[in-house]
Amino acid sequence: MSELTPGLKAPRSMGERIRRILIERGVLDRRKRIRSDGSHIYIPVLESIDPDALRGIADVEIVRMEFEEDRRRITVQEILGRKASFETIGDIAVVEDDEPERVADAIMAVHRGIRTVLTPISDVEGEFRLRRYRYVAGEMKTITVHREHGIRYKIDLERAYFSPRLSTERLRVAEQVRPGDLVVDMFAGVGPFSLLIAKRGARVIAIDKNPYAVKLLRENARMNRLDVEIREGDAAALTEDLAGQADHVVMNLPHSASIFLKEAIRTAKSGGVVHYYTFAPEDDLYRDVRIIEDKARELGCEAAHLYRGIVRSYAPRIYNVVIDFVVKKKTGSVQ
Repeated sequence: MSELTPGLKAPRSMGERIRRILIERGVLDRRKRIRSDGSHIYIPVLESIDPDALRGIADVEIVRMEFEEDRRRITVQEILGRKASFETIGDIAVVEDDEPERVADAIMAVHRGIRTVLTPISDVEGEFRLRRYRYVAGEMKTITVHREHGIRYKIDLERAYFSPRLSTERLRVAEQVRPGDLVVDMFAGVGPFSLLIAKRGARVIAIDKNPYAVKLLRENARMNRLDVEIREGDAAALTEDLAGQADHVVMNLPHSASIFLKEAIRTAKSGGVVHYYTFAPEDDLYRDVRIIEDKARELGCEAAHLYRGIVRSYAPRIYNVVIDFVVKKKTGSVQ
């Protein structure tokens, strides 16, 4: 027997007007087909419909009945009648919207694989770059397994930083690495740069100060059967034995990467590439080029810039940018 789901029974003459009202109020269940008989129309609505959503609609009755699935592929935007800001991490959706409950209903109606919807209640904050979340819908959890470029990552959103919006950027960097290269990931987190690069046959040293992120990084390396050297602690201290050795250095700490430039330049070999991430205003996106050049000169080196690009929008008129530069060391410069 098919599942009985809620719908509105109304006179056929009122059907189109009521359908439009339900769309505006975000309670029409677009997964189901509207039914009708000789005198009435039956319009499917979301299971979580609030009676207040029917305020001002006369001559309707809530019923439970069988509705056929609508096989057309619909979107969250179609259900809401507008765009909504959200991203998916594994089976968790993170919503940044003024109406998170309404958006959650639409997401769970469209994306059958989503089991939890959260909304952030803080910016990225603290030493470990974490956010706090409020539960909105589905299962009450913050742990998930996210798949990206053929690798699985166990993630706890409240205890270790992760952003799926860097997926393309991670692949761009990994594609520059050759088998046998030494890559130092100074702020590795749960390993999205490190493991993808290790999969390409590089030797990877992954460093992070957050003990829980390191725990997940170890689990993720085992889960994907990838060999990564993992170091827990401060990147400045844990790169002291790597001077002049790295073919690539990844600096994905955009809030404060400039503080560690000396260590990154020191770790890179002559001809090694540093991938440097920061936040910058729209009117001066690559202002940190000056900081990089000054630090290289201070260390008796040269920073030759290879690539500059916008990784993602971060806030109004603020962008997450990347600057790739080659370290050219002179005789007698810092090693």
